[in-house]
Amino acid sequence: MASPHTIERQRGAKEAGQQLAVLREKWPLAFPARAQDVRPLALGTVGRIAETMGWSVPYTIGVLTYWKMTPFYCRAVLAHDQRITLDGAPAEPVDAEAKELATRQLTKLAARNAARQAAAAKAKPKPAPPTGGSAQLRDRVRAGLLPRRA
Repeated sequence: MASPHTIERQRGAKEAGQQLAVLREKWPLAFPARAQDVRPLALGTVGRIAETMGWSVPYTIGVLTYWKMTPFYCRAVLAHDQRITLDGAPAEPVDAEAKELATRQLTKLAARNAARQAAAAKAKPKPAPPTGGSAQLRDRVRAGLLPRRA
């Protein structure tokens, strides 16, 4: 059976979509709606959010993992050298390990997307062969392949 920590973290991940709207309302600079405005969050953000929102740390980790694994957050980690606090103030620099994790996540997401596209292309039904409709018969008569009616 899963530990209480795991259960809370999974619950946070499941409710992340709803909770990110709440976080965006409270800290619009840290959780912007526009992907190009996203910046890497400061270390220690989990504790501050958990305390302010009255959430458990595992639940908060689940919510933030959803946010941090998105392509736009990973691209922000790669594009910016400075992290920000919840209020948008500059914090510590983004380290090489964070950039490496972001690169791995983007690679993983790209591979998943390519696999989905390949599966969709494979599953796409092929067009049915012509059924011999009137236009096709007309073309065959004109080509002299069938006799004209009298």
